[in-house]
Amino acid sequence: MNPEDIVVGLVALNGGELVGRTRLQKQTYLLDRCGAEFGLAFTYHHYGPYSFELAGGCADAEAEKRVETEERPGRHGVPYAIFRSGKGGAEPDRLGELSAGQARPLLGKMQGVSDIVLELAATIVFLRDEWPYYGKGKTDAVEETVARKSLKATEKRIEEALGLLRVLGLEEAAAPAAG
Repeated sequence: MNPEDIVVGLVALNGGELVGRTRLQKQTYLLDRCGAEFGLAFTYHHYGPYSFELAGGCADAEAEKRVETEERPGRHGVPYAIFRSGKGGAEPDRLGELSAGQARPLLGKMQGVSDIVLELAATIVFLRDEWPYYGKGKTDAVEETVARKSLKATEKRIEEALGLLRVLGLEEAAAPAAG
């Protein structure tokens, strides 16, 4: 599945509308970790895991009018995007290796949390599983996330992020590393 098709499918499975680039990136990353196996490369960026390929897929989907993007002014003058299904925006049968029936409830669980909690959850998983210096049992991913995102990582939000990881079946990624 190419990045453009991932974007189109993700927007469609979110009811035809997805608000925010950060949410698009984090939902894609977490779905990938839940078994979608998109094959995208993710790197650590300002808001946690980020795929330049996926960002390119957004631009391609917009250029092909498969997704419509509306920019709106956000907090502190930073605009945010609203992605809407365009032509050919029907729900796909599959999203990567997940069937639509598997992906839809996972997305529903992610829709129920704030963008910040979604960002924290994705960052915890990334630091635990992929970051070369902090992953693979070398440090506690939650502790590292709190250090990197101290203004966002309140105790309540971290609890919500860990709760989201539990309901997504990714809790092992959030467990503290064995000493």
